[in-house]
Amino acid sequence: MNGLNNMAVADYRKAVTGKDGQLFMTDSRGQNHFLGEVDTFQIQVNVANADWQPVGSILNFALGTGVTVTLSFTETVIRDEFTIAPFLEGLRNGIFPLFAFQGALRRRPDAPGGEVGRRERVVLSNCTPDGAIDIMSLTPGEIVKRAWSFRVNSLPKELELFI
Repeated sequence: MNGLNNMAVADYRKAVTGKDGQLFMTDSRGQNHFLGEVDTFQIQVNVANADWQPVGSILNFALGTGVTVTLSFTETVIRDEFTIAPFLEGLRNGIFPLFAFQGALRRRPDAPGGEVGRRERVVLSNCTPDGAIDIMSLTPGEIVKRAWSFRVNSLPKELELFI
């Protein structure tokens, strides 16, 4: 045996791409609505650490102290009932509305090994708008889009994961 691994590390045909993703918004009745107008989205966890260096050690250790979770997306302006309308209504009533989302990935129809339709789905609850929210940003000749940023006030919950 020569020690070389002649087997592929991963089957590239199972790779998931951006076209395999979807973003859903959950309304107050618990119904999920596909946000097909969203062309990009990102869910991130930012880990905060505190440094600790015990006496006599040259090494600084990182001790996890907390996390923040964010969701950002860009939507093409097609409809307003799920995002900007509840946001503006909440502002008029003096409140910041909370939103709920689900990010999903689905295996491509041509995925090998009978894995067609397998999904990964992550639930984001108690999302509050954060940072600069586009109400209108217009450029002649360009498609009108809105950029959104949310702070997720709960830990992401996986409903399904690729295993």
